[in-house]
Amino acid sequence: MSQQLDLDFIQAPFFSLRRLSWFSLFLLAASLVVALFTWQIYQAKHVEYIGFEARLVDLNQQQQQRKLPIKQAPASIPPEQLKQLQETLNALAIPWNALFEAIEQSDQKDIAILSLEPNSQKQQIVMTGEAKNLQVALAYIAQLERQPALSQVFLQKHSIDEVNTSKPVSFTVLAKWKIQ
Repeated sequence: MSQQLDLDFIQAPFFSLRRLSWFSLFLLAASLVVALFTWQIYQAKHVEYIGFEARLVDLNQQQQQRKLPIKQAPASIPPEQLKQLQETLNALAIPWNALFEAIEQSDQKDIAILSLEPNSQKQQIVMTGEAKNLQVALAYIAQLERQPALSQVFLQKHSIDEVNTSKPVSFTVLAKWKIQ
């Protein structure tokens, strides 16, 4: 009696069909099905996108065709409206960024700025604030004088609150700005 020997000296490659199991075949089929569904969803969304894009182009063309006639500006502007426009332009012409930077760089611990009132015709700004005491207020004014954006910084008026126990100083500073 002779037995048949199955000698396999050459091992099958790792990705060969002989090595596939039922689980791997199921996993391969499932991934193909998921890929097919994903591709179909992508195609549907792409068609929807192209439709939206076409509608947008059509709307833009319709809007360009329906251009409204340009209204002519009135030949003369009423004086009150002209004054209001001039005030708005003057307020916009104030160099706010440079002024705020100069004020922020001069900031001190015991100082509170309460208001800023610009005068664009004179290129001046009036600052109202409070300080812990008069020495702190004077030091703040000296710090403002050192700012390159400001010139002619003066203490316009001050008052000491005698009723309050900490006796804060209210002050008003007048300064010119150098920025054009």
